[in-house]
Amino acid sequence: MIKEILSKFNIEGELINVTENNSGNINKTFVATFKREDGSERKYLIQKINTTVFTEPYKLMKNIEGVTTYLKRQMIKNDDTTHQVLEVIKTKDNKSLCYVNDETGTRKYYRIYEFIENAISYDQSQDKQIVYNTGKAFGNFQRLLENYPMSKLEETIKDFHNTKKRYDKLMDDIKIDSEGRVAEVANEIVFILMREDICSLIMDDLGTEEMPYRVTHNDTKVNNVMMNKDTGSFLAVIDLDTVMPGSMLFDYGDGVRSTACTAKEDEHDLSKVKIDLDLFKAYTDGYLSEMSESLTYEELSLMAEGVRIITLELAIRFLNDYINGDTYFKTDYDKQNLYRARAQIALVKDIESKLDYMDNYIRESYSGKYNGKYARVLKR
Repeated sequence: MIKEILSKFNIEGELINVTENNSGNINKTFVATFKREDGSERKYLIQKINTTVFTEPYKLMKNIEGVTTYLKRQMIKNDDTTHQVLEVIKTKDNKSLCYVNDETGTRKYYRIYEFIENAISYDQSQDKQIVYNTGKAFGNFQRLLENYPMSKLEETIKDFHNTKKRYDKLMDDIKIDSEGRVAEVANEIVFILMREDICSLIMDDLGTEEMPYRVTHNDTKVNNVMMNKDTGSFLAVIDLDTVMPGSMLFDYGDGVRSTACTAKEDEHDLSKVKIDLDLFKAYTDGYLSEMSESLTYEELSLMAEGVRIITLELAIRFLNDYINGDTYFKTDYDKQNLYRARAQIALVKDIESKLDYMDNYIRESYSGKYNGKYARVLKR
């Protein structure tokens, strides 16, 4: 099957081997190695798109092609030869995707990227320099795309970070209680109910001058940044499937949540679930080293709050999925989504105890990066 897929794309050389890469959770991924006429070898990443999650794959690829083309132009303009961008390989009829029909007649969609060489990624890291470079990579991504026309971006997953709609859906599903699990999670529901007021903070003003739409990655984990094996600096931002219009608070908030948490996502011992302030500071410094000049007053003033909101949103999603019978998130054992929800709630509690510290540090870091605007923006 993979050989048939490869034959449809513009790839030079002789296929040597194909191996499966099991690192992704959404799309099925393979690595193919080709030998070219000059004897050199080149690798390519083949991905089967999960059309359960991404129901409109051509819209998905339209976003990716538009953003990567724009990023390449920006890098050329800036004489940037240090970083790379995902390179989409076209089919022989100049499409970004090809499809084949399975035995049931269902279309299965595939795409190919050039393999990024001399790079390494980390599933998680407690190394402050790696976390700093992760924040810097996503800050650089947003800065370079600051003037990208929003009209060219499709919303591939509707209301992905609309926390209020996530909250409303949870309330609706609590009333239905299809699996009879609501009584078991009364404490978690009360915790979320008490924070309804923050669920609308980002979305209410999104699209205004003070809270502009930006190109957001929406999955700003450390493993979505390729690091240079030789220098340790960031090389490329990958996994652009969830690139959409949104708020920079989505990306910054989820970046801190995912990189600075001291425990695994489904940690059972909630006393271990904390925000590591050193890692928070490292991510913040990296992000602001790129984005300081671009931020508005409202964005800057809500960055710490954005970490709390995005963490609460994930708690809502995990709890909602548990109540509904674990239909969305993959689970490896009974009640895993409930443990995930409880861990995120514990993280929200810890963030709340450190919220003033985090806000003050963000302002101090911003001041150090861009002092002139700090005086104008924060003291107005």
